[in-house]
Amino acid sequence: MTHILYPFQLEMQLKAFKLSGMAKTFGNRLREAEEKNLTYAELVALLVEDEKTERADNKRKKLFKGARLPSEQDLTEFNFDFQPSINRREILELATCQFLKTASNILFIGQSGTGKIHLSVAIALAALEQERTVLFTTVWEMINKLQQARADMSYLRKIQSYIKPDLLILDELGYRSMAKSTVEDFYEIISHRHEKRSVIITSNSPVTEWDKVFIDKRLTAAIVDRLTQHHKQITITGESWRKRHRD
Repeated sequence: MTHILYPFQLEMQLKAFKLSGMAKTFGNRLREAEEKNLTYAELVALLVEDEKTERADNKRKKLFKGARLPSEQDLTEFNFDFQPSINRREILELATCQFLKTASNILFIGQSGTGKIHLSVAIALAALEQERTVLFTTVWEMINKLQQARADMSYLRKIQSYIKPDLLILDELGYRSMAKSTVEDFYEIISHRHEKRSVIITSNSPVTEWDKVFIDKRLTAAIVDRLTQHHKQITITGESWRKRHRD
């Protein structure tokens, strides 16, 4: 004999089976079914759609939280007129995220305040909307965490967190020079991602001067070779937006 469950018991069962989308709307959907004289199949279809929507929303929230973006500025907020050295069409093409399919890289080169982070974040937001995994970090935050991971024996696990995302954004390359051990950590990330997953790098130094950042000429050549094999470089020659509006 089938045991008949009351609505509140069914709602509890839905939660127990981790069908939170259905559980949230269950009461409202029952009332809707009665008011509109829906069939059982129609009621179930609505509940399934609610579950699908809930899971999609949760996935999106998880992706955005995991990306650790410093802001959520998209391209509609970028002032291309202020930076005429930037090709708007080129940026819009990058924002389609086709470069992720070929594991190509993007290098944003320019002085502080010229829009490198804004453009990187806008592309990251576009990637997230396509349900791609993204991670934003400064170069030195990544290096420090890897150095700490060496000390507590979690290095292999930590390095995977920088290798796995579909898009890794490394901000502020060039602000400080790296010791040999830190260059090796940087190379480890780049070499593992090479031709597998994309990297966006923002730097205030042109690529020709990266030997002053990495110091080790052999590793500098290896890093540059991997980053530029398949890449798009955007060099921004305009003035700082922050400086203009501060003055």
